[in-house]
Amino acid sequence: MKRAIILFWKGLTGIIAATAEWFTVILGMKDESKYGKFIRRVVGGCFAFLMFVFACAGANALYQFVCKKVNAATYFDDSYYDSQYLSRNATYYSRSYETDGYVETRDGKKTVKGIHWISKPLGDDSLVCYSNGDARGYFNMLTGEIAIKPQYKHAWVFSEGLASVDDNGMIKFIDAKGNVVIDLNIPYITGAEGYVFHNGYCVIHNNKRDKFGLIDKKGNWMLKAEYDAIYPKDSFFIVSNGDKQSVLAENLKPILPFMEADFWVSGGNITATMKDHTLRKYNLKGELVDDFLISNVDRLLYDTDEICKKYEAAPGWYGLMSLNGKVITPPIYSDITAIGYDLYLCKMDDIRGEILNGKGIRVR
Repeated sequence: MKRAIILFWKGLTGIIAATAEWFTVILGMKDESKYGKFIRRVVGGCFAFLMFVFACAGANALYQFVCKKVNAATYFDDSYYDSQYLSRNATYYSRSYETDGYVETRDGKKTVKGIHWISKPLGDDSLVCYSNGDARGYFNMLTGEIAIKPQYKHAWVFSEGLASVDDNGMIKFIDAKGNVVIDLNIPYITGAEGYVFHNGYCVIHNNKRDKFGLIDKKGNWMLKAEYDAIYPKDSFFIVSNGDKQSVLAENLKPILPFMEADFWVSGGNITATMKDHTLRKYNLKGELVDDFLISNVDRLLYDTDEICKKYEAAPGWYGLMSLNGKVITPPIYSDITAIGYDLYLCKMDDIRGEILNGKGIRVR
């Protein structure tokens, strides 16, 4: 190895020296005086150095080209793919920003290729929705085999044994064999999403997509499409109609009637944000638990001892509270700041506000 390195270096320096001499001859520099020889060496050395730099650049470009070709050749190895477990018998492989995903079974067989994306079913369903870039279809996550060939412009996940598809511009529901079981003669409208069954019902819009209702798994309208929005949440449905909302149970019977409030279901409770920004808490039977729920309390300090606190009801809405927990003002302010002894700047928004004392009396 040492001898090879020495021979390589001598050869390289010899080539550089010969190149420099050749360049000076080409330029007609034949002066044999000390000055002439010095000039020839400088000019030849500079030229040889430039040639050396160009050679290195060319070698680097060649190296990058070869590496790129080698990487491209090996890029299709499974080690370059991210795997997603589907079942004991099937795994989905994909790469970021690529469109050559595939499904591989336990015995190493690639059953579905050219996948752009997949979307798993809900619950106990086993058919995975996927796109090949031109159309959408379904494959069985248990076997890895195609169940319904890609033929739909839009398609949604299976839930409770059914899936919605855009069949020539019309929304239809199919079973696991691809048979149409529900056809409401409703067109697909851009932007409409979420045709998924929850607890036996699916939210469906009317022909104009400005009102919504609920259908059962036989296609019967259980709630006519006359509501502004319907939100499934756990085993409940939150129904909106104008500025009012209602909470329906799994049997579609109202737990809470329509009122000017925003509802959400969480942690075994139903919380209502009222129009005046106060909060109420109900149990899952619709029984009132707390008619004035406070979500947070902060200290209000100035250069003196604490006199009042600010409490938060609905997120971002505050009111004044005494130290012993007595509510002084309703939560109608976007922020409250102590600005002096027993003086509080209460802001309705970024522009409007008022100054109150600790008794809630307006000072100015």
